[in-house]
Amino acid sequence: MKQVNQLNFLVTGATSGIGKLLTQQLINMGANVAFCGRSPAKMDDLLQQIGSTGNTLYHDSFDATDFAHVKQFVANAHAALGGIDVLVNCAGANTARSTVADLAITDLQNLITLNTVSPFVFMQEVYNLAMKPREQGTIINVLSTVCQFANENIGAYTAAKSGFDALTQVFRKEVRPMGVKVCALYPGGVDTPFRSADRPEYLDAQSVCDAILFMATQEGVATVDELTIRPLVERNFR
Repeated sequence: MKQVNQLNFLVTGATSGIGKLLTQQLINMGANVAFCGRSPAKMDDLLQQIGSTGNTLYHDSFDATDFAHVKQFVANAHAALGGIDVLVNCAGANTARSTVADLAITDLQNLITLNTVSPFVFMQEVYNLAMKPREQGTIINVLSTVCQFANENIGAYTAAKSGFDALTQVFRKEVRPMGVKVCALYPGGVDTPFRSADRPEYLDAQSVCDAILFMATQEGVATVDELTIRPLVERNFR
């Protein structure tokens, strides 16, 4: 297995939930990390929790649907860290719950922009700038089990995540000859602030971070293309 402290990471969605815990853990393990989130206040809180460190760090707060800012952030992160070995696309949200019949067009558009287009831009930029020239790197896209099983009342989120899942699968085949690994992680229910109510019977964020680290540290030609992780209480699978 690769050593985490020998890798440069870029993590999106770093100010909350899985992305926040992953960023903290990576820094504690000695990795160099570029990380971003939408809320400046949450970023300030994260930086206070991190404190002083000998790692190389680069951070910024911005809306992930501001694609010009995304591109500039990736370029700045690449320069600050001296390269990007692993991209972890954690950012996302589910802000529209309704039946498909009642789904507002704007809600569908917004979730597709955030959960499909935004991580696509991160993936494309990191690949072209940092991974294609060196013919190596790992991209880990945190998706959802909604890509594998249809659930009522979350049609917009399901469509958005499934769209990015399709891009991930195609991209994996396209960049494989260049030595770049594209991994898809499908968590089931996770007990994080992503949810409006506590769900202690669901996965904790640490379980998902462990899976991400497992994918990120595969040596040589080994790659974990796809990994599903669910809590035992879930039955939404074939």
